[in-house]
Amino acid sequence: MHICAWARAVRDNRGMTAPDPTVHSETPGPQAALDAQTVAGCQAALDPQDSPGGRVGGAAHAALAARFVLPAIGLALAGTILGVAAPGTIAWMILVPAAIVLIVRNRPWRQHLGLRGLGIGVIVGVLGTLYGSSMFAAINHLRVGTAVAISMTVGLSIGVIHGQGKRRFLSLALALAGIVAFAYQASPSTAEGKAMQASMMASLWAGVFLLFMAMMKGVASHLGYDRGAVSGVGFIIAALGFGLWDATIHEIPALNGRFVAVIIAVSCLVFVSPAVLRRCGAQRVDVRTEARYGAFYPAAAMLAGGIVLGQIPSILDLLGLALITGALWIMSGVTIVPRRFFGKRGSGEMTAN
Repeated sequence: MHICAWARAVRDNRGMTAPDPTVHSETPGPQAALDAQTVAGCQAALDPQDSPGGRVGGAAHAALAARFVLPAIGLALAGTILGVAAPGTIAWMILVPAAIVLIVRNRPWRQHLGLRGLGIGVIVGVLGTLYGSSMFAAINHLRVGTAVAISMTVGLSIGVIHGQGKRRFLSLALALAGIVAFAYQASPSTAEGKAMQASMMASLWAGVFLLFMAMMKGVASHLGYDRGAVSGVGFIIAALGFGLWDATIHEIPALNGRFVAVIIAVSCLVFVSPAVLRRCGAQRVDVRTEARYGAFYPAAAMLAGGIVLGQIPSILDLLGLALITGALWIMSGVTIVPRRFFGKRGSGEMTAN
């Protein structure tokens, strides 16, 4: 989650249409992103199927914390095979295990998706591949926590544009200061500085792709489609398309046991585990609480990078991490007034225009 916690807040506090109990809300992450990112278990922006919250027990909080910790571990694990395969290759490969799980579980052949549903699915799959490719390219040169923190700042734009009060501007200022702290570690005139700048830009693009992927899942839900079915079909089509294209420009790495195991682990941790944990109790947590947990997602990623990849953060890394974590925490308390995405501003209704 993650970025999508901010996207979900576009329709929090505001009397959006009630959830349809006949439609499943299960979906993979970053999400998140997906949902943050997702990578990683985030719910679709403007999704009318989110839970209403209520009293939350310890198990639900544990499930919510795991929804951020496990995707962070997944991203760090992906770093272990970046020397074997290109970021884009890893990005489409990790879609395959998640797609298989979603297709088997959600049975899209019973959903009557039609051309519109398939089109939305393809867009979700393409955005998911672009997210993974951008994030892994960033991780190739940046610490995992740094890449995740920078990508998370994209979601703050929702709070800045649609939020109320002055705290949103303080959040924006802290986020910008955090990015400056990360960028200050290398001179832009050096090769190292140029590589860092390119990787930071890739992190920002990863955040953009994750946010739009979440929004497209929200569109699918609003139109009455099962997000899991749409995502599963979209993932497999995108993986097939990008895989064929990738085979013409790159040498596909040998699929030895270790490589395949890492691909499956990354896919399950980033895309599958958040959906499972959501059904285990995290769905009862309100969006504000989820956003506050999401504020510590970059810290979890920094810790995972240190444990899995041996990445030791510098003082400026820790400063940038603290500033962006503070920005995310402050924004979690900002009241959001929705503008028109699919309905009229403040109307509390969404239309399929």
